[in-house]
Amino acid sequence: MTNLLEVSQELRHRNYDPGRRSMLRSVSAGMMGAGLAEILTLEAIAKSEARQPGRAKRVLVVYEEGGISQMDTWDPKPEAPYDHRTPYKSIATNVPGINFSSLMPMTAQQADKLSVIRSMTSARVAGHKEGCQEFFKGYRFDSSFDFPDIGSVVTDQIGTDCPQLPGYIFCPGINMPNHVTSTGFLPASRAPWKLGTKNLGENLSDPNWEVKSLQLNPKLSSERFNHRRELLAQLDRSAVAKTESAETLQAYYENAVDLLTSPQVQASLNLSTESDKTRDRYGRDHRGCCYLLGRKLIEAGVRFVSVTVIQPPEHVNRPGYGQPKGVFLNWDHHEGIYRNGPCGGPQGTGNQERFGLPHPVMMPSLDRSFSALIEDMHARGLLEETLVCFITEMGRTPRVNKWGGRDHWGRAMSVALAGAGVPGGQLIGATNKEGGDVTDQLYTPYDYAETIYRKLGINTAARIRRPDGLPIEFTDGGHPIAEVF
Repeated sequence: MTNLLEVSQELRHRNYDPGRRSMLRSVSAGMMGAGLAEILTLEAIAKSEARQPGRAKRVLVVYEEGGISQMDTWDPKPEAPYDHRTPYKSIATNVPGINFSSLMPMTAQQADKLSVIRSMTSARVAGHKEGCQEFFKGYRFDSSFDFPDIGSVVTDQIGTDCPQLPGYIFCPGINMPNHVTSTGFLPASRAPWKLGTKNLGENLSDPNWEVKSLQLNPKLSSERFNHRRELLAQLDRSAVAKTESAETLQAYYENAVDLLTSPQVQASLNLSTESDKTRDRYGRDHRGCCYLLGRKLIEAGVRFVSVTVIQPPEHVNRPGYGQPKGVFLNWDHHEGIYRNGPCGGPQGTGNQERFGLPHPVMMPSLDRSFSALIEDMHARGLLEETLVCFITEMGRTPRVNKWGGRDHWGRAMSVALAGAGVPGGQLIGATNKEGGDVTDQLYTPYDYAETIYRKLGINTAARIRRPDGLPIEFTDGGHPIAEVF
């Protein structure tokens, strides 16, 4: 997650005893591997002067990979040409005058808490990597330099309210976000902590699933664990450990150690602490578990959480990606977007058939889990100070292709925001009758990023500075989305 050279360079001028630093690293690295302790330490001493009080204290981003069809979710188009319109009807929500797709009946009952932006655009190259990168960074994918993730910038600027956990977490972290994430010119300690270990995802609904980086080093017995903590305690009683800087850093290294034994932290990562009613409401499949774990991390005080979902193939009792008749359950439905069966297209025959497992098969899970998340966070009072963002990397074409699918489309798409003062029950912007072009209030991923920073109270006019002192804008010319303030 980070390297000790970079951490050493950051701490060099902090009046911190190098002998004690070595001991702390030995203790933490021996238990959980080098990296996590440094992330916790450096985030906890992040700059606070760049922040004014904002309506949001935390951010929860729900990223559904693949490019969800705007016509089959937030922006139904019943007047589209017959050959290309969705077969799913437009239904009323709990807000008069606002309709969603009939594939989202449960989310429709949470519309009073949502601001839906129907006029969002994506990267001018409508690709998975390009779109994901722009939404995760707020900078053009072909920028001349590598800008850090929004979550990395946020934790660098304002730290976190939960010093025992990193301020930026991928829950669990899969595929495209793994490819595009970077800390840019920020230190590696600002990287997201990934709860998962497999690039194409792992099944959080498996009762045996665990956060592997929190498991004790198998070479470290409980006796050696306690011995190391006692050595650290003895060092803490020495005079050299009494400087202000050493005492400050000591607290955060102790948090890294306590993470392994803290009942509160362990509970935030353990879904079994939730009631059966809550588990059932979110859904006990992988998606429901991801969304619920995201809520638990926000409730624990983590500053920035990205929930990233690809359903495992066992969800539909099929082989996995690349295997004969294998599936890959994201939303990239180039083939058979409405047909539940083999489509005969080039991707389906290439053993990567999300194609043939269409939007209607996948939408009930999303509808259930997202509506549960909004309902639950509202009931717990978490929406008051949490900005919830529902995004995907692009939209789908307004025309159905010869394989019965919809292709990549960046000129128009929909996203949804809730919480932290976002007015509920409103639609922002509009598209034409086919849903392919914005006709009112066009917004970009750069505006989305600027909105997050402003909601958190980060003064983006002050600029963020690179290590060489060069001031850089927080976004690629973005402006806050005025309607959500």
